[in-house]
Amino acid sequence: MFTYILFLGLTIKQSYTQQVYDQYPQISFLANQNFKHKDLYGTNYEEEESPGSNVFFTFHQYANFITWAILVDLGIIANRYGILVQYKMEVHAIIMILVIIPSVVAEFFMIFGEGDPQLFGQENLEDIHGLLGFIFLGLMIFQAIGGIVLKFCIQSINIQSHLKIQSLLHIYLGYIIYLLGKIQLGFGYYLSFSNVVNEGQGNLISFWCVYAFMFFWRIIFEYLYQNGKFYQFFNKKEERSRQQSGTLSNSLMIQYIEQNEQSQLQEDFKSRLWVMFNNEIIDLTEFVHPGGQYIWNKIKGREVSRFIFGGCGLEDETAKQYEHSKNALVLLQNRVIGQLNRITVTIPNDEGSTTNITSWKLDTITKLNDKISYFGFSNSQYRIISQFTQIHSFGKYFQIKSLESKTVPIRQYTCILSMAPENVEYRIQLVTYIESIVKTNQQSNAPLQPKYLKELPMIIKCYESQKGFSKYIHKHKNEMYDIQGPFGPSHGIPNKGKIVIICGGTGIFPFLDLLDFLLKSIIYQITLNKFGKQLADSLNSYDCSFNTDVHITLFMAVANKSELIGSDILFPIIQLQKHLQKEVLRLIIKIKEKIEGIETIEERFSKEMFNRYLAKNLDYQRYLICGPPQIQASVPIILREMGVQDNFIHFI
Repeated sequence: MFTYILFLGLTIKQSYTQQVYDQYPQISFLANQNFKHKDLYGTNYEEEESPGSNVFFTFHQYANFITWAILVDLGIIANRYGILVQYKMEVHAIIMILVIIPSVVAEFFMIFGEGDPQLFGQENLEDIHGLLGFIFLGLMIFQAIGGIVLKFCIQSINIQSHLKIQSLLHIYLGYIIYLLGKIQLGFGYYLSFSNVVNEGQGNLISFWCVYAFMFFWRIIFEYLYQNGKFYQFFNKKEERSRQQSGTLSNSLMIQYIEQNEQSQLQEDFKSRLWVMFNNEIIDLTEFVHPGGQYIWNKIKGREVSRFIFGGCGLEDETAKQYEHSKNALVLLQNRVIGQLNRITVTIPNDEGSTTNITSWKLDTITKLNDKISYFGFSNSQYRIISQFTQIHSFGKYFQIKSLESKTVPIRQYTCILSMAPENVEYRIQLVTYIESIVKTNQQSNAPLQPKYLKELPMIIKCYESQKGFSKYIHKHKNEMYDIQGPFGPSHGIPNKGKIVIICGGTGIFPFLDLLDFLLKSIIYQITLNKFGKQLADSLNSYDCSFNTDVHITLFMAVANKSELIGSDILFPIIQLQKHLQKEVLRLIIKIKEKIEGIETIEERFSKEMFNRYLAKNLDYQRYLICGPPQIQASVPIILREMGVQDNFIHFI
C-alpha cells in the first residue's frame, strides 16, 4: 500500500516536472546543461552547477546520516537496555520520532523536490536505491503506527492476549528496518561519491570511517552488556540503594507490610506499586512492565523471586516462565525502600565471625515416593535450629544454586524443619507420649526435642524438564550448592481467627512447619488443661508461643496415599484435638481412596463444594493457595464468585 502510494507520488512529480519543462523550454535547457570534465581515465562525467546547489539532496544526505548512523542505535539501546530508566518507553519513542520524521521528510523531498542529484556514472543503480527507499519509507510509517498501538497495549491494565506476538513483530520488523536503513545509508553515499573526482574519494573514505565507528560502537556496547560490565558498574550502587529513603510515607508502608495490615495498605497506598524480593521491599511506582502493565496488578504486594528467576509464571498462565536479566536485579536493588524482618534458621558456630559462608554440601537424599525426596544439606560453619517459636515465622524460603553447573537455574524451596529426621522421631515420641498420659492419666518423663539439626532439610519433587533444577539435584548428591536465606514474607497467619488453606500435591510443603507448630500447640494445651503448667512447660523447652486460637480449614488434593507427605502431622492433629473443647483444624482431602477418621472427597474443587464446607461463611481472614497451575488458576476465580475480595486471596 505505502509503496504504491509513493510510486504514485513519484509519477505525479515526474508529470508535473515535464509540464514545467514544456511550458518553459529555457528551464529545460538549463536543467539539461551539464558541466563536464574528464577523470584520469578520460571518462566524461556530469557535475552539478555548484556544490550544494541541490538543498533537498543535501538535507537528504545529512538527515539520513545523523538519524541512521547515530540516533537509531541510541533508540534501540534505550528500549532494549533501558531497563534502569523509569520512562524508557517514552525515551525510545522520542528518539525514534527524531529518526523517522527527518527520514520521511528527506524521502518526500527527493520525491517531490526539484533537481535530481548527479550520480556520476552510477545512474544505473539509482532505481534500485529508489525502490528500496520506497519500501523503507513504507515500513517506517507502518512501524511508527505499530509502535503507538503497542505502547497503548503495554500500558493497558487489561490482559493483552496477543501482546507477545505484537512485541515480537515490532522487534523483528524494527531490526529489518534497522539493517535496511544501514544498507541504504551506505548505498546512498556510495552512489553520491564513488566517482566524484578529487574530493569524492576523500568524502567516501571519511564516511566509511565514521560509519564503521558508529556501527562497531554498538557491537562493543553489546559485548560489554552481555559480559556484565554494565551490570557491575550499576551494581556498585547496591549498598547505597539498600538504605531506606527515610520518608514518613515509606516507613508507614513498611510497618503495615511487616504487620500484614493488608486493609490499611490498600486504603492508604492505593497508588503505590510495591513488591517484595528476597527480604527487600521494592517501590516500582510509575515503572511500565515491558510484558504489559496488567502484570503489575497480578504481583503487586507479593514476593516475586519465583517470577524473577523463572521458577514459574503467573498463576492464571497469562505470563509464562521467564528468567529475567541481571539488569532486572539491579533495577530492583536500586528501588529498595526497606527490608522485611529477618528470621534466623542458621547460627554461625563462631558467633563473632562476620563471614557469610553460603556453600552447603548435599549429604542426604532419601526417597519419600516415586517423585519426591528428602534432601539434607550440611555446612560445618553453622548450626541449624530445630524449631520456630511463633506463628508468624512460617512461610519463608531458601534460594539454591548449583556451584558445579552454571546452566542450572536458581530455584526457591521452603526449608521444612519438621521433616528433619530428628524432628520426625521426636514427633512420633511426642504423639505417643500425649496419647499415653491422656489414656492412663499418669504423668511420665516427656520427650525432649533436639535444639539443633544435623542438616538443613528440604523436600523437592522431581520434574522432567530437561534443564530443570529439581531433576539435576536428584542426580547430584555430594555436590556443593550455594544456599541463601531465609527470604520472603511470612504466611501472615493472625494470632486468632479463621483461615483457609487450599493446596494440591507438593503445595502442602510450605505449610508443614506451620501445621507441626499447630500440633505442638494442641499437645501443649491438652497437657496444660489436664496436668498443669509445670508438665506443659516441660514440653516447651524453647519458649514457643504456642497458639490454638487460630482455626484452619485445609483443602488438600492428592492423587493417592503415597503423595500424602505430612500425614504424620495432619492425622494426629485430627485425633488429638478431640481432647480440646474446640476444633483447631478441619481437614478435607480430595483423594480416590478412603481414609479412616478423615473427611475425603472425590469431586473437583468447585464453588458448590467450597460453599458446602465453608457454609457460605466469608468471615475468613485469609485464603492461602499453593499448588499446581490448574489449582492456582481456577481457585481464585471460584473464590471471587463466592464474594471473596482479592486482598484476602494470597498465593504461596
